[in-house]
Order: sequence, then C-alpha cells, then structure tokens
Amino acid sequence: MSILQVEGVVSGYTDIDILNGVSIHIGKGEIVSIIGPNGAGKSTLLKTIIGMLKPRSGSILFDGRDIAGMTTHNIVAQGMGFVPQEKNTFPSLTVMENLEMGAFLRHEFTDILNEVYHIFPVLKEKKNHRATTLSGGEIKMLAMGRAMMPEPQVLLLDEPTAGLSPKLREVVFEKIMDINGTGTTILMVEQNAKKALSISHRGYVLEMGENRFEGEGSTLLEDENVLKLYLGE
Repeated sequence: MSILQVEGVVSGYTDIDILNGVSIHIGKGEIVSIIGPNGAGKSTLLKTIIGMLKPRSGSILFDGRDIAGMTTHNIVAQGMGFVPQEKNTFPSLTVMENLEMGAFLRHEFTDILNEVYHIFPVLKEKKNHRATTLSGGEIKMLAMGRAMMPEPQVLLLDEPTAGLSPKLREVVFEKIMDINGTGTTILMVEQNAKKALSISHRGYVLEMGENRFEGEGSTLLEDENVLKLYLGE
C-alpha cells in the first residue's frame, strides 16, 4: 500500500515549469531514492510534496489524504518531515534547543528524544553546544534528528550527504538506514546515486522534469542505460 502517491504533477517557479507530469509512489516502510542529472527537478519535487511549492496540476496523496496545495505547516502536522539541503538547523541555538524546536507539535517528547539520541549519540554528547560549533556531518545528523522529533510517518531528505567527505557520507547513509529501521518511510534526493540506490528498496530517475526510469534499487544499479547515462559507467 502506498503511503505517498504523486500523480502527474506539474510544478515550478513563477511561470516556468520544472516538473512536467512526474508520478511516483512510496510504500510504507520503504527507502526510495530519486536520482538524475542537475536540473532534472528532483529538489523541486520534494518542495512540491512538502508544500513549499504549489502544484499547477496533478495530485499528491499522503496516507490517502489529498495534500496538494496544503501549507507546509499543515503537511508536517499530518505526519511528514523534511530536511532541506541547506539552512536546516538554527545555528545560534544549542543542539537540545534545535531538537526542542523540532518537537513544537508535541507536548511530551522524552521517548522520541531518547530514540534520536540512540541513533545519533553525538547529539547527546553535544546537546549543550551551539549548532555553529558542529562539524558538517554533525549538522546533517542534527537536521535529521530535529526532523524525527515529531515522529513523521514519511521523511523527505534533500541531498543528505552533500558536501561531506566519503567517510562521513557512509556514516550518514548508515544513519538513514537506522531511521528507516524505526519504521519511518524515507524519500530522498541524492547525488551519490550508486550508494543511494544500494540502500533503497526502489528508485526513480528523473530527466528534464519527467520520469525516465523506475524500479528496484538493485535493478537500476544493473541497468545498462542507467549505468551509462546517470552513474558514470
């Protein structure tokens, strides 16, 4: 059963369409990756799903409810989280204050806070440190931890490993699998396509704002066209 279903979505900025009828579906408990060249519309798709952009046409169903055109605040309240690539924490606040901001919809959050600390031990170690003092990898973890605080059913991740060293990228991918292990469904856009597909149940390839390929992550990794056109082989 699909927890998130996007059908024929057209969306963009001002009068320019970036998405030209994109359709995807995500089942409960899946990790699904969206890959493709720069300008394919990957981040635009996430922003449209989370309500930062309004679709010009098409439908977006979240757990059976139509959220197309709904405000971001209301979509988050429905049970969806979003970690943008940049500006994803409050730099002047401490780690703990950032996590508390993520729990603004909750009256009590001790259990989920302990779960976040279990997945990201460094956040507990540095809970009183300001976000500006954290490393790039720690910032990514804080952003994901903050997005987990409302306990979303679906978590959208936009380039979660961008700007990180190969070693830190591996750590972040492990954390993504840990989050998925809690039952959270994950939809991510990621430039490190090979690794993203290797940990994904399924994947989509976008090009010029349209669907080009889709399938199981392992199948896409073995597809000659995908390898040649999008994975550099």
